[in-house]
Amino acid sequence: MNALPTITIPEAFTGLFAAWRLFLRDERAVSLFDGTPEGALKSFYCALIVLPGYALVVAFAHTVALTEIDWFRFVVVEAIAYVVSWCAWPLLMFYAARALDRSASYCLYVAAYNWGSGPQILVLLLVLFVAISGFVSREVVTIVNLVAIVIILLYHLFIVRVTLKLSFFVALGLVLSEAMVSQLVIHARNIMLR
Repeated sequence: MNALPTITIPEAFTGLFAAWRLFLRDERAVSLFDGTPEGALKSFYCALIVLPGYALVVAFAHTVALTEIDWFRFVVVEAIAYVVSWCAWPLLMFYAARALDRSASYCLYVAAYNWGSGPQILVLLLVLFVAISGFVSREVVTIVNLVAIVIILLYHLFIVRVTLKLSFFVALGLVLSEAMVSQLVIHARNIMLR
């Protein structure tokens, strides 16, 4: 038995389409996700789909330091950080969902959370475009980046609310916890790149 079941192009399209509909605040789109354990596993294919966009964002973020970094080390560290960033939160949420009596909705949440990376990478690529366009100042780029972060956090909050049916404050706590986990992964990555 394969660790990760194969996915078809229509299944991937449906996952990304549902994530986009959720991004537009259509909570009915949650019914398009495959909330089975197999569907949750298939949603990890989104990591491959968004990888090119993520690579562009990472390359731009490290443009200045790339001349001082060993390429092999850079690629290995980034690859490890990418895998950890895709696995750490779903693993922690397995226990959080159990503690919150939401185990039955866990797979649906993971599917929506993972496919939600599609719209999120589009937001980050838009910020990248604004940053490299040269049409705006650094201050404007900083503001655009902060707005993008808020949009992504609100999107995750919406995903938590419609999949796990949690109160606003519990959902907000989970979203902020995920953001902290992401920052820990980024911090560890930065330490390994020094």
